[in-house]
Amino acid sequence: MKQSWWTSASPWMHHAVKGDIPSITAHPPSGAAVYKLEGLAMRNYDGLFAEFARKLSFPEYFGHNWPALEDCLYDMTWGPSASCYLLVINDWPAVLSESELDRPVFTRILSDVGASWAQYPGTPIAFNSLLVGEELRG
Repeated sequence: MKQSWWTSASPWMHHAVKGDIPSITAHPPSGAAVYKLEGLAMRNYDGLFAEFARKLSFPEYFGHNWPALEDCLYDMTWGPSASCYLLVINDWPAVLSESELDRPVFTRILSDVGASWAQYPGTPIAFNSLLVGEELRG
């Protein structure tokens, strides 16, 4: 059975604990693109935009703002094509910790991008985000 982060089905954001990441990313589907981003580098929106630009090799015209991030994630044609995409965001609690009002904007973008790729004409394409933190406490 496919793990939910390799399918185009909702939801497009998933939570995981650090210890599970090696097994999650060990055997991606053929043609998958896995991008690992460091949450500690994304404590504010400037750091977030810089980390995305660096790790995803965004084109030089990337504008380092929310609309530009959304545009680049909606249209990944500037990079190699993939059968599915997975963003692994380590240290999720640190992401936008200095700009907490921006976190809902960021999570909305991630969810909207996943939904858009799931409606890709012809064959839906999985675009999921894995938000990685410490051990979950219940």
